[in-house]
Amino acid sequence: MNWRIGQLQSQHEACLAIVQDIQARSLQIWDRPAAVEITLMLARLTGILRIHLALEDEILYPALRNASDPAVAHTAERYWQEMGGLADAFLDFVDRWKRADALLADADGFRAESARVFAALADRIDREHEEIYPMAERLRAAKAA
Repeated sequence: MNWRIGQLQSQHEACLAIVQDIQARSLQIWDRPAAVEITLMLARLTGILRIHLALEDEILYPALRNASDPAVAHTAERYWQEMGGLADAFLDFVDRWKRADALLADADGFRAESARVFAALADRIDREHEEIYPMAERLRAAKAA
């Protein structure tokens, strides 16, 4: 079974790189071009996350949630349920800050909220790398044996 773990990990790396760029540039929201640049980075991050979530929702998590090992199925179900909340929070965040005018009007608010949202995203990525992806690889290896 091919769950594209390498592709998922690469998407995580791309997301974290964009997050770092957004955080660095958010310290300098002085004019419209700077604000527009951040909105474009947010759009790029959103696009990668949409593709990533589609791969997880359609391929990875259904297989793990239906695993014969109850511990695997339970862990996958828990992560899958949590992701819905994080995805909603992220999309709400992007909706609030997708316009340059919003960033220019409240750069401090953007920095504060982005710090919270991006910390939750980084935590999720770390946990998937530590628990979900190794679990998926072990399950794949067991099925191949």
